[in-house]
Formats: sequence, C-alpha cells, structure tokens
Amino acid sequence: MKTDFRGLWVLAGAWLTAYLKPALPLMLVVLVLFFVILAFLLRQRHDSPSSAPWFTGPLLLLLAAISVSALGSGNNECLLPGDAEQQRKVIVAFDEQPRVGADAVSQGAAQILKYWNEDQWVSCPLEVYLSVPYHLDVTADRFETILALQATDSNGSFAWWARAQSAPVVLSTQDLNAADYLKTRFSSSLQELSAEARGLLPGMLYGDRSGQNEELSTAMKNSGLSHLTAVSGSNVALLGAMVLVLLRLFTVPRIPAAILSIAFLGLFIWFVGPDPSVLRAGLMGMIATISLLLGRGRGSLGILSLSATILLHLDSSRAVDPAFALSVLATLGIIVLTPALTEIFSRIFPPWFAQLTAICCAAQFTCLPVIIALNSNFSLYSLPANLVVAPLLPLITTVGVLCLLLCTALPGLVQLLVWVPGLPAGWIGKVALWVVELPGASRPWPAGLAGISLAIGFSVVFTVLLVTGRESEHLAVHRVAAGGLIAALVAMSAIVVPATLFYRPDLGGEWHVAMCDVGQGDAFMIHTGPGEAWLLDSGTPDGDVESCVKRLGITTLSKVFITHEHADHFGGIPQIEASGIKIGERLVSSGFTPDLWQGAEVIGPGDSGGTDEVRYRVIGPDEVSARYAEPNDTSLVIIFDFILDGGVVSFFTAGDLEEAAMHQLLASQPQPPVQVLKASHHGAKNGGVEIIEKLKPQVILVSVGEDNSYGHPHQQILDAATQVGSKVIRTDQEGSVLLTFEADKVLAKAIGAVVR
Repeated sequence: MKTDFRGLWVLAGAWLTAYLKPALPLMLVVLVLFFVILAFLLRQRHDSPSSAPWFTGPLLLLLAAISVSALGSGNNECLLPGDAEQQRKVIVAFDEQPRVGADAVSQGAAQILKYWNEDQWVSCPLEVYLSVPYHLDVTADRFETILALQATDSNGSFAWWARAQSAPVVLSTQDLNAADYLKTRFSSSLQELSAEARGLLPGMLYGDRSGQNEELSTAMKNSGLSHLTAVSGSNVALLGAMVLVLLRLFTVPRIPAAILSIAFLGLFIWFVGPDPSVLRAGLMGMIATISLLLGRGRGSLGILSLSATILLHLDSSRAVDPAFALSVLATLGIIVLTPALTEIFSRIFPPWFAQLTAICCAAQFTCLPVIIALNSNFSLYSLPANLVVAPLLPLITTVGVLCLLLCTALPGLVQLLVWVPGLPAGWIGKVALWVVELPGASRPWPAGLAGISLAIGFSVVFTVLLVTGRESEHLAVHRVAAGGLIAALVAMSAIVVPATLFYRPDLGGEWHVAMCDVGQGDAFMIHTGPGEAWLLDSGTPDGDVESCVKRLGITTLSKVFITHEHADHFGGIPQIEASGIKIGERLVSSGFTPDLWQGAEVIGPGDSGGTDEVRYRVIGPDEVSARYAEPNDTSLVIIFDFILDGGVVSFFTAGDLEEAAMHQLLASQPQPPVQVLKASHHGAKNGGVEIIEKLKPQVILVSVGEDNSYGHPHQQILDAATQVGSKVIRTDQEGSVLLTFEADKVLAKAIGAVVR
C-alpha cells in the first residue's frame, strides 16, 4: 500500500455516529465489543511488525464512534412543541449576514433563541432557514417577529422552514467590525465592473454571495460552478503560499514562519466566517504546518481525516450539513483519486492539462451523491465548464486578495487594479449563464433513494477501481481494475447519460400553471386539485397536448376554455376527446362557430367561477363586438386569480387579441397590474405593447414554435418586457414550464427539453 488509509476509518466512525445519533445503550455495547475484539486480536501474531495489523481500521472506527457519542450524550436537544405547521411569536437571529434577493426578501440560516408558549418566553435554540419579506436593517442582530413554521421532514442541518408573518421588531443590533468595514469598502470598489463580476468576486474571495441575483445564482448551480463562490481549500492554499513566499523573502526562521502562517489562517477564518469549507481548509492548513514543523511530512489524507473528525467532535450537526459534506468529499477525491487519474490522462493530454482534468474529475466523482441528493439533476457540461474556468482561479484569488487588502489604504490604485480579477470573474459568470442555455444542460436524474443509490454506486465503483489499480503491486489486479474501470465508463456513457435524456421525473406536487410546449400554438393548464385541472386552449393538431396533460398526472379536465377557433388553439381538442381524459364544461367565446364543437357553452364578460383556491373572471369579448370581429379579436379574455396565504396572484390571458381590440378593452375596463401575462398572438407585433406597459407583469409567457417562420416573438414585444422589468419565458427555449406562485414571487421550472 502506498497510502495510509487509517485516518478514513476514524473519519467514518465519527461521521456515521454524528449522522445516525445512536442511543447511549447501543454505544455501551459497542464499547464492550471494542475491548473484547481488541483483547482477542492483540494475542495474534503478525508477519510484518512494521505495518499496522489488519484490525486497526475497524478498531479506530469504533473508537471514533464512541468518542463522538460520548461528547454528544450530554447535549439536550431542544424541540419545538406543536404540529408540523404552526405559527409562533419568536425571538430570532440570523447566523450570518442574510442574502437579500431582488425581491428584497432577506433569507438564510438562522436560530430561534426564544419562542412564546403558554404566556411566557421559552429559551430553546433551534436552527431554521428563515425568510423575511420585510425591510431588515443590516445591523439588526436579535429581532422579534411571528413566524410561519413548517417542518423540513429531513435529517438536515435545520429542522424548520420559517417565514416572517409580521414586520420584525429589532431588539439588538451588532456593530460592524473591521472585517465588515473592509468587505463594504471592497464591494464599493467594484461598482464599475459588470453585474456578473460584482456578484461573483466577493464570493470567490470570501464566500459572500449576497450580490448575486437569482438568475446568476441558479446558473452557477446548474452549470456546476457554484463551488467557486464558496471559499475552498484551494483559496486557503494559495493564500498560505503567498504568506510563506513573503516570509521567505524576508528570511524569517522556520518556527516563527510557521507560527505566523497559523496566525494568518486563523485571521482569515475570522474574516470569512465559520463556513464549513473554510473551517475545514483552515484547520487542515494549521495541522499541515505543525506536521511539517515537527518533521512528520505532509500526509494529506490523514490531515483531512483528523481535521474533519475534530470539526465533527466540536459540532456533530455538521454531519448533516451539505456544505461540510461537499467540502470533505471534494478534498478526499482530490487527495485519493488525482494521482491515479493524472497517470491515466497523461497518456492523452499534456501534463499540466492532465492534472487539471484529474482534479476536476476527482471532485466530481466523490461529490456526485451529495449533488444528486440536493438537486436531482445531472449536468452534462459541469466538467467542461470547470476545466475552462479553472486556470483563471489563481489570478482571481491572488490579485483579488491584494485589492481587498489595499482598498482602504490605496482606493485609487484598487479602482484600476480590480479590473484584473474582475474581468475573468465576470467572464466566469457569463460562461455559467451560457452553459445553462445549452441543450441538455441540466438533465433529470432519478429522484429519491434510487437516484442517490445509483450516484453512490458509481462513485464507489470508480473510487475503488482507481485506488485499487494504483495501490496494488500485482499486475493481475491492475488489469482487472483497468478492465472494470473501462466497463464502468462505458456503462455510464452508454446507459446513464442517454437515460437522463429520456427519463422524466415525477412531477407530482404543487404547481399552479403549466405552459405546455405544443409548438406554434397555445395550451395552458390551471391546476385545481390532485389529478384535476382546467385546460386553456389545446394547441395545434400535431402539438401532442395529450402527452403534456398526462405527464402532469391530470386525469380530469373539469373546464376546457377555447379562446377562439383557430387551429393553433383548438386543433388539439380531437386528441383530448379521444384520449380517455374526462372533460367537464366546454367553454368558448361568443365569436366561436357553434357547429365546430358539440356541447360547447358560450361565456362572456361578467361570467366567473372556480374554487376556494383559484377563480376565473371573463372580461371580453362582448357579444356585439365578437359578432363582426376577425377570429383573433373574438378571443376570450380571462383573468385567473389564485388565492394564496398573504395575497392573490393574477394570470391575464387574451388568446390572440390584437392591438386595437386590446386598446378598446383596456379603455373600457382598466385593469390593475398582474403577476403573469400570456403574450397575445405568441408575441407577435400586432399584439401591441400597451397591455405590457399597463399591466406591468413580473412574468410574460410566450407559447411559440422553435424557429417559426413568423418571427415570433417580435423584438418590440421583448423590448417592452425589458423596459417594465418582466421576465420572458418561452416554450421554444425552455420547453414545457411549470409556474408555482407565492405571495411575493413567481417560480418557474422547465420540465422538458425543447422538441420543436
């Protein structure tokens, strides 16, 4: 064996015990078992006295498990009384500076310090993930509010989702320290850079993601680049190397240099904050420095295991923290797998590129199970994207830190120097935004235990084969490992990747509106209950609206609205009628030809209906106008109102109503702003921009065929959307899309690849 793996046994024992939290009696049994096995096995002889006995690893695992259990046995876990959903008055504080999104909602990990119960305050530290849709001053520390709480039903680092239901009353504030002032000053020096650079550079230097908008944050995650904005071991290593080079230039002796290096790492951890990856990387750096000072060598795997085990002893809740898991597993992969992968890639690529590729692949292999558990998506471009941007990281880190240190003393110089890390940081953001738009950029992976098990299986197989092939001294083992590795790669390439292109995840759960990709036509569904929806238009005869309906688990269409009789709105009805899907009311406008659809009922202005959760209101067209109008201008104009806790979300749709008719309608019936608007006539110019300017929607839906010959949507419509700040969602770019509404936001999720 070339590598000492005993440290992994210690880490495994500590991590499993911290994660599973076994009962104390069970651990007492383990303790007895430990001493029995130890006493029995120590009597055996071993042929190689210089090497550790084979049972050393399991004994270390048991010892680590016992120590973690013993430290945690005295901790009384505080529980919140009541149901899985409840409201309580609390005193709460964010763990660190919350992230403020474009919707001005402050959110992040927080701790309930006290809750009100039976006419008194109860002290009970509880970890929650908190959203505050009210103004909260950046200096606020503890504040009182009413929280809506929902149990997460998981063994995660926090047990409750929490959302403030009342304006926070600040009870105490925290003064900005030197680190806060420095971060604020540095952020102000970035104002001339691009939005991507302003959002990413603070995160890449000290883990502050608050400047990222939702689009950039999502793109970084879906492209596999989000780890760049979490301070990692590479950042710490680069900074440590900078300090050592400076100390070497000034001929500082070895022991003082080591002490200064450790002090610098401690200062850096204080500056960045107690992020799991920072704590792990900083502690590894300190232990490595001490190890080198004592002449014990590097021992990266042992140092990683010791560092992670110490952190688990200090706080066992880190065992369920995804950030901690990703940090440890990525470092483990780089330490254990990079040498073997570098040897393989060196046969194909130049040495520098082989090592870079090996590092990216190693981290991907070991982190895959956690990534799948968090996201259930398979990114086809994660590895290439990381390879493209990796060479820029040393430049960004070294010059960025220099700018950070000088931004107070030499602000004029920093205004110029900051462009050196700013340009590549901005380019990384543009790469992420570009990658997520590529076909198949984020493919679905089987969700739940099956998907996680599959990811674990691939990670374990790759790791075992790579390590065995490199560590073993037997030629036969090398050959078997190489053959197994090739077989595993072929299996992953030939089965898993194509399978994700066709696999469709379970789309059950909450959604409010579905925009079905039916090509150059319209088809929308309004979710009204389990297996039930309303259908608004049915697309073209070959639009396959039936597949969209069935894929969403809809078996009953209690109402079917057809805005007008054109084939791109009515053409899919024969397919729906023949599909076996139950159809209730058939509703059309007064301009619809009665003979086209047997059983159709005419509705007009003033008609309404619905449920307690969603209602519809018809505001056009009137019977007289529809009698003489062109078919487009006979389109039903309907507003769907979704009644939510905390407000109403409105969805305005007008079929293919054209500009003049729309102007007349709005003049006679002025409408307030809405959250969602369906672009008239697939975004054609003749739909006009008045409706966009007056309704000022958050989201505009454009159901349109890919590369259509009409030029839909027209640039004038897109420009109007940009001017009012609307996000445009198009079926030719996203495929079918689900919309989920909250009181203060609209969430969109693409559920299928573009097929037209």
